[in-house]
Amino acid sequence: MTKRVYVIASFNTDGDTQPLWLKLSLDKDAPCYKIENYICTKKPDKYREYAQYRCTVSCKNQRHEIGLNYYALLGFWTMTVSNSSSMAM
Repeated sequence: MTKRVYVIASFNTDGDTQPLWLKLSLDKDAPCYKIENYICTKKPDKYREYAQYRCTVSCKNQRHEIGLNYYALLGFWTMTVSNSSSMAM
């Protein structure tokens, strides 16, 4: 399953992006997930318009493995998880 999500990230002058926090919605009661670990598996190039990340996120003593895609030109993130994951809601 793929859905749009909201990410707080850090950017540097070399063009690298580090995802830090994740929210599934902008509701004030929505949980905020800390991105514990990430690996940038693919960077954008002339054939791909997004960067791809594999991440481990945690919230309330639960850990989840997710995929994140960052579309820099459009300014938004998408999350990919298996349909059986509790984050697929």
